[in-house]
Amino acid sequence: MAMNHSSPSEIVSNYANIRTVPAMLSVVFALASLYQFGGIATVELVWLSNYTLTAEHSVIASLGTFIIALASSETKSFEYYETWEQLVIGLGPVVILGDYLTTEVTDLLMGFGDPLGMQIAFVLTIVSWTVAVR
Repeated sequence: MAMNHSSPSEIVSNYANIRTVPAMLSVVFALASLYQFGGIATVELVWLSNYTLTAEHSVIASLGTFIIALASSETKSFEYYETWEQLVIGLGPVVILGDYLTTEVTDLLMGFGDPLGMQIAFVLTIVSWTVAVR
């Protein structure tokens, strides 16, 4: 039985070719957004002495994956998006940071109702993500 010995760079290239990395980033982004906007109550990492993730973790994960995805999108440059796409893409990080850093954005979202406002925020971030990674 012959074994195929691939170098690490070939393995990474193969995964990138089938878009596994962007798919994993999508999962991380969606889960982090769900956590930030209340769709997931608590994330506890039992293997790390019952470490519980915080809102800061979700914001860092969301924005980090967003930046990576935008930088690796097929267009590779923000100016190649149409104006409406740029607005939608910009809306995602604004909602993520606005909810985390200001009470005004959180109050605005909660003005739509609980949990409707946070559901709207989640959908806005997912739409923004989808446009960014096209």
